[in-house]
Amino acid sequence: MNKDRLEKFRSLIGTRVEEINNKLSAEDADTEPIAPDVAIGRLSRLDSMQMQQMALNAKRRLKSELQNLQNALVRIDKETYGICPFCRKEIAEARLEAQPDAILCINCAR
Repeated sequence: MNKDRLEKFRSLIGTRVEEINNKLSAEDADTEPIAPDVAIGRLSRLDSMQMQQMALNAKRRLKSELQNLQNALVRIDKETYGICPFCRKEIAEARLEAQPDAILCINCAR
């Protein structure tokens, strides 16, 4: 992959990393524990607990995506980005545009 394409992907990844960092740094009341002394009904409490778990899971997914994107930036620096480690062929650019943190080509990912 040529340097222009690598810089395009570096910019794409950098933008996504910034978006994720902004989402993670924003105060999210949905992830805070529900105080037991708050007077809400039993079903409302269960619903609140479920919403809290969903918000925590969303944060975990964002953190995982952030780590994968940071690893992709390291691969760009090492000039191994876009090369499948198993078959040593280039990963299709369409796949990298859809999933910039992809490690494997589509054939090896199957």
